[in-house]
Amino acid sequence: MFPVSRRNPASGPTNRLGGFFDGLSDSAAPAHPWPAAMWQDDDSIHIEVDLPGVIDEDVSMTVHEGVLWIRAERRPAEGRRYVFNGRWRGRFERAFALPDAVDADGAVATLTDGVLSVDLPKRPEAKPRKITLKVG
Repeated sequence: MFPVSRRNPASGPTNRLGGFFDGLSDSAAPAHPWPAAMWQDDDSIHIEVDLPGVIDEDVSMTVHEGVLWIRAERRPAEGRRYVFNGRWRGRFERAFALPDAVDADGAVATLTDGVLSVDLPKRPEAKPRKITLKVG
């Protein structure tokens, strides 16, 4: 439903099986500086994106043609003269393809402790329904 593509430079002709196993482990290093997770339950699609150091004024989200776009910016701290800074900063953009079952008008997003959480409810017709058994 939500394809992720990772490329392993070591998976040339002599190491084809090495590339086959890329991305199968949850413990693999993230391919993107802003790690994300997406899952679903019976009622909603849930997305979490780690945005440490980003404030809510620097986050925007849009849904267009079935794609959720998240844009954010982490600004450098003012007044600091870094000796070393290994943190990512600058603008960030990430897109998530959404299934047709999502009702984007009901989306709710929160930014708490550096984690952006987006909850996208499913349309009523996409939710599981219990079927009553009639005894005949």
